[in-house]
Amino acid sequence: MTKNSILNLLNKTTFILSIATSTLLVSCKSETKSNTETKTLPQYETVREMLEDSGDFYEENGSLKFISEENPNIHIQVSKPISKNDTKDAIEEIVKRDIVYVAFQTFAQTSLTELTITSVPLDFEDRKKYYDSYKKTLKVDRVKAKSILKEHLNSDDFSILFNLENGIWLPNKNFDKLKFKKLEEVYNEMGINQ
Repeated sequence: MTKNSILNLLNKTTFILSIATSTLLVSCKSETKSNTETKTLPQYETVREMLEDSGDFYEENGSLKFISEENPNIHIQVSKPISKNDTKDAIEEIVKRDIVYVAFQTFAQTSLTELTITSVPLDFEDRKKYYDSYKKTLKVDRVKAKSILKEHLNSDDFSILFNLENGIWLPNKNFDKLKFKKLEEVYNEMGINQ
């Protein structure tokens, strides 16, 4: 091999390596970007998008109704199924817990500043039968929810209510504290003009 052919071969190898390196760097940047994006709690334009994506309530089975989607008068109804064996206290907790859950989820994943949430349980077997005697409606706002978050969890960042687990954002122990351990207190503090 002559000196020129060796130099020529080195130039071609260097060129191929620089292309491979560039491709690898672009690939790593894309991968890093998508990993960073998934480490941020998803944000939605509307409550409808958020609730459809979370899969907790569905219009098809009667557990979700949009009473008004007009901003600033957004009003939704959520319904968890109950059985005839559930106690009155358990049902009342379910109703309050659903309001607390949807309110904090909304403020964590949308830019809404307020909404009205109605929670009314529905029959486990007959999904067209609602128990209106347990129905509760609460108008909630972001400012009040932030102060509750600050009081009970020492933060005003709603994203602390969720953890990323296996690529899915799930409510965590912080959220459980609001929905279970401090349910009565949080629910009573949430309503506007209370």
